[in-house]
Amino acid sequence: MKMSSNEVPNRRLVETALGNEPADMVIQDGILLDVYSGRVLPHRSVAVKDKWIAYVGPDAAHCIGEHTEVIQANNRIISPGYIDAHTHLPYHFDLTDFLAHAIPGGTTTYVTEVESYAFVLGAEGFKTFLDQTRNRPVKIYSLIPPMVTLSPASKSRYITREEAKGLLESDHVIGLGESYWQGAILTPDNRILDLIQETGQAGKSVQGHAAGAFDRKLAAYASAGALSCHEAISTEDVLSRLELGYYVMVREGYIRSDLEIISSIGNDLDIRRLVLVTDGISPELLMERGYFVDVVQQAVDLGLDPIRVVQMVSLNPAEHLGIDHLVGGISPGRMADILILPEPGKMMPDLVISNGRVVGEMGRCTVPLSRVAHPTRFMKTMNIDPISVSELRLSSMTTHTNGFIRTIDIQEGGLVTREGRVEAVAAGGELSADPENDLCKCVFIERASGASEKFIGFVRGWGQKNGAVATSLCWDSSGLMAIGTNDQDLAFAINRVIEIQGGTVLVKDGTLLVDIPCEAGGYVSGMDIGALTAELKKFQETLTNLGSGLESAHLTLCTLTSAAIPFIRMTEKGYSRFREGDLVGI
Repeated sequence: MKMSSNEVPNRRLVETALGNEPADMVIQDGILLDVYSGRVLPHRSVAVKDKWIAYVGPDAAHCIGEHTEVIQANNRIISPGYIDAHTHLPYHFDLTDFLAHAIPGGTTTYVTEVESYAFVLGAEGFKTFLDQTRNRPVKIYSLIPPMVTLSPASKSRYITREEAKGLLESDHVIGLGESYWQGAILTPDNRILDLIQETGQAGKSVQGHAAGAFDRKLAAYASAGALSCHEAISTEDVLSRLELGYYVMVREGYIRSDLEIISSIGNDLDIRRLVLVTDGISPELLMERGYFVDVVQQAVDLGLDPIRVVQMVSLNPAEHLGIDHLVGGISPGRMADILILPEPGKMMPDLVISNGRVVGEMGRCTVPLSRVAHPTRFMKTMNIDPISVSELRLSSMTTHTNGFIRTIDIQEGGLVTREGRVEAVAAGGELSADPENDLCKCVFIERASGASEKFIGFVRGWGQKNGAVATSLCWDSSGLMAIGTNDQDLAFAINRVIEIQGGTVLVKDGTLLVDIPCEAGGYVSGMDIGALTAELKKFQETLTNLGSGLESAHLTLCTLTSAAIPFIRMTEKGYSRFREGDLVGI
């Protein structure tokens, strides 16, 4: 990532390092985690000028002037700021509220996917998020979404190669986001390969998503230009990706917890291409654990050497992303992203410095954060007419001749689904749910084009015995997903989501039990993050009381449209089957 020379006050840095000009900030007498040499160095001091580190050495007293802010480390640990190289920020919570809770944990650089906003308004939606990230006290880099989708209607919002070329000119755009490998290499369509090529020509990073790829397929994906993978779920996955030159991002977040797969590797493996990431976080986990620092702490608690852990969340991701000349270590000429940790092995910082400024102290954010308004157009993206109960009816004539219907069967864990068959329940010439036998009706409606095309199917494994749920927070599509035990509550839930311009609702017997508006693109709520967390917990608790055994029911609901998770998903055209590569009805 390039930065124009007039932004780097190198003469002033030189004079500060020499002691001819006073530093703005000096950190005195700490223990430096030197990620460049892998050593822990006692009695080190750091001098900062403006946003930049000017001096690192045994004594920075020569840099102290009358107005220099002096921070006595008192033998505490001086660490680089943490970098989360793979997250999903525009989802659930307002970015400003998120940062207020994330910054105190020491993450000073965030690299985020922006697929949700793009599925609503394409390149315009992506630019809307870029506007949200500007002038923040920490660095937020965005990845252009390749937008692999199963929904035919969502393809109209693809970011084109020409649009990507323009977006890559921005310093805030760090590369191309995760493209599911099947959509990149197992298709004659070169759309994603073209985006990868354009990104490479711009000198920026290409993120990968190689879940389930092995041997020749994993090699083909690397040859296409994918540089990383965050989908390793075993030690063998880690090693197979490392030996092919991938950066392996080991995730620990609300989607999966995979950190323990590297604990058996211990401290013997060369970790220069290992990176720790969250892959996103839910509001509940954010409020309970903070952001990313819990992952860093868990890695240390698993027995990994703290200096190696810090390398995996600082220098390694910086090198992968091509920004190690700016961030990733404590070195003269790099940006002053510095943490003061209380003692060896304790990764929650006492002090967080970003861009040469104290932004967090003792678990609280110390800088003002203002919400950035979304454009009016982005607040009205539920382009669907209200639905009637009659529109949700399915004639029993749609069943197969043997009287069975095709179902989506949610597997243990709540993410993977498989195709099932069940004897249809018919009454009055219509197919109906059978909640007592774990059969619910499910509906997907495409919400962006205005056509309001829909598909109605059936799902098992959801477990709900009464009522209905609906959400607009659908993965990899612009749609509205609903599951219900009866058509009246289904229609109520769907229409409520339309009315509030996106979000998640839970209804029982015509009564609204949970109401979570996410009006920004249908994905992000304007609610205070504490209230949002409480409502999401209420959603889970209420659904559990209604019979569901799923531990993360909201995540399951949102992922029923995902192109990333096998083996059968919902689209407006029918069930999409991964292995067969087709669209089928019930």
